[in-house]
Amino acid sequence: MPRLPTSLLREAYTIDRLLPALLGPCRDLRAARNELRWLREHVNTIAAARPARGGTLAKDALLRDLVRQRASGKPLQYILGTEYFGELEIMCRPGVLIPRQDTAASISHLVCSIRNAQSLPSELRVLDLCTGTGCIPLLFHHEFYSARDDIDLRILGVDVSDTSLNLAAHNLKRMRKDKSWAEKGAIGFMKADVLLNPFADQKGGRLPLKRAFETNKQLQSWDILISNPPYISPSAYWKTTTRSVRGFEPKLALVPPPHSTTADTERGDTFYQPLLHIARDVEAKIVLLEIADLEQALRVARMARELRIFDGIEIWRDQPEQTPDTTPSSTQGGFSILGQGNARSVLCWRGAVASWLGKPTPGISLDDDAHRLLKSHGNFTSSFHTNGLSI
Repeated sequence: MPRLPTSLLREAYTIDRLLPALLGPCRDLRAARNELRWLREHVNTIAAARPARGGTLAKDALLRDLVRQRASGKPLQYILGTEYFGELEIMCRPGVLIPRQDTAASISHLVCSIRNAQSLPSELRVLDLCTGTGCIPLLFHHEFYSARDDIDLRILGVDVSDTSLNLAAHNLKRMRKDKSWAEKGAIGFMKADVLLNPFADQKGGRLPLKRAFETNKQLQSWDILISNPPYISPSAYWKTTTRSVRGFEPKLALVPPPHSTTADTERGDTFYQPLLHIARDVEAKIVLLEIADLEQALRVARMARELRIFDGIEIWRDQPEQTPDTTPSSTQGGFSILGQGNARSVLCWRGAVASWLGKPTPGISLDDDAHRLLKSHGNFTSSFHTNGLSI
């Protein structure tokens, strides 16, 4: 990392003597000023909620301590205690991965794609594996019920970490106190290890997902499966993550655990095959899996295609709703690539739920002449039956 120019440090000091310490993690004067402002607001909030002796001196001491923590590389989200995920302010704690807005963009786009569908069932079941803070179930619930209230959402978040599950439950409790929160549907959280073989012996108190379903009397089938699993390979962990991430965020949530293969790339892909098999077993009709980059997205898409259960597979970039400004290939390896930015997730779907996503219904194919014929006969009513579907 390049050294900061002396002139920049001097300029920062003339503005506020605490600013130079924040230039280290921020690398930018404007960002450092914003962070100092947020830290001051946080200190004022704490002081207002917990009046204590010392007054201004105590507040100054607390602010200096928070600046020192931030200068050491501690993520601002852990210091302030929250991070925004879409429109929701999610509680953050050390030991649990900090939510990212790139993930929120994928979830919002998925919900926006399906919530206005006319063919949704009266009950929609959503399974989120590796739930962390619980941000994905909470945002899915919020985004869905902001547009309609006639569907009963059943959402379950699963994680192997007790620390994560406790925080997810706390976030849910906190959201329920918000007046804008829709008291509809149901959200729950459950402990399970998605990598454990369901037929293997129990290890260290951890249950495979299938056994956890049975033990906790949970549903065995789900409409939508979402997961932001650990997907960073050991080498990429050291090459692509920041010092702040490596020093403070849980490696368990970033790098898959060691397994039989020693190949670096294969270790980064550890979770995807089990996740796709779980999707098959729970009869998920829509699957959304977060990935690190386009290369990994293509590998995961190929894994999904090899299962031969999905009617459609596509790759979403960071902003899947945006039309690309440039012309990077809109297809690669036989898969469509949507949006702007870096590759962020892989979407799979099957069956009649294609209509939820605005995709062609599988099994129905009309050539151009047939489309023109139907269009020219507006008063002509016909029913085409293919694979049990009708239009």
